[in-house]
Amino acid sequence: MKLFFKVIWENKEMVEDGLPHLIYLSREKRPKQPHHFKAGAMNVLTRVSGLITNAPFMLNVDCDMFVNNPKIAQHAMCILLDSKGEKEVAFVQCPQQFYATLKDDPFGNQLVILYKYLGAGLAGLQGTFYCGTNCFHRRKVMYGLSSDDMENGLNKLSDEELKQISGASNELRKSIVHALKGKTNSPSDINVKKGIEEANQVACYGYEYGTAWGKQIGWMYGSIAEDVLTGLKMHEKGWRSEFCTPDLVAFTGCAPSDNITSMSQQKRWATGLLEVFFSKHCPIFGTIFAKLSFREFLAYMWIINWGFNPFAQVCYSCLIAYCIITNSYFLPKVSSEKYTHIY
Repeated sequence: MKLFFKVIWENKEMVEDGLPHLIYLSREKRPKQPHHFKAGAMNVLTRVSGLITNAPFMLNVDCDMFVNNPKIAQHAMCILLDSKGEKEVAFVQCPQQFYATLKDDPFGNQLVILYKYLGAGLAGLQGTFYCGTNCFHRRKVMYGLSSDDMENGLNKLSDEELKQISGASNELRKSIVHALKGKTNSPSDINVKKGIEEANQVACYGYEYGTAWGKQIGWMYGSIAEDVLTGLKMHEKGWRSEFCTPDLVAFTGCAPSDNITSMSQQKRWATGLLEVFFSKHCPIFGTIFAKLSFREFLAYMWIINWGFNPFAQVCYSCLIAYCIITNSYFLPKVSSEKYTHIY
């Protein structure tokens, strides 16, 4: 698959309430060469958008989701632009809601426990997990900025060091420096056509080789569950995240409509999460050597070990059937005489 880059709409008249730019990007892929799935695609988009607008915030929405609340960007900006949030909050995560689901949600697609209960509980710790969609990101955090850098000032890197981290593009290095310093491009500075050549360079296959993309900056590589891994790395740097749940559902989308599709999706999630657990990215290292709080570590251990749950559930189900067949018990018997006084 070759690189395809097309400007669908450019707001040349600079209309205040008009759509600034709409750009379609299809990245280059080659057979038998790792493309890092969604994480690789998001890193390409991050580099290209950094060259064209270098906006301080990015919204990540999957292709099967759409914006349901027109004011959700305002809600997120209230958090990200707050004086305290500016120094602490890396991203704002909104829950996933689905329409046209089956009655009683037999496949658990709505993820009620994760979003309704766990998400709210994590708000009191370092914040909720990054779920891969419906999320507002702070660009400079994606470029590797830690919470210490916000307090103590940016570490000054030489041009050669920055080149090793971000790649060979001079324009991209300039945009990264501007983003880390909080500088933004004014509408008059943005020239989409001028940035196309540089954008083709940073989006081409092989640009990331020998750089820190996917290792220190951008979306992290090393797991199919790149979302949880990327959020984990942000929390390890001392950042917080916020869970935004406005009254009007922020985003909604399609859910798997049958058992096979749902099981395939959940198998992919479980595999990716276990890849994080059995790797150098395991949260226990973030607690010992980085800034992941202990209670946040426990929350991450719960979610990344989710793939082990079926073993316990199957054993419990078989235990009940075994007791019925053998006329035995695995719980203490309740004597009706002892509890007669209750009634």
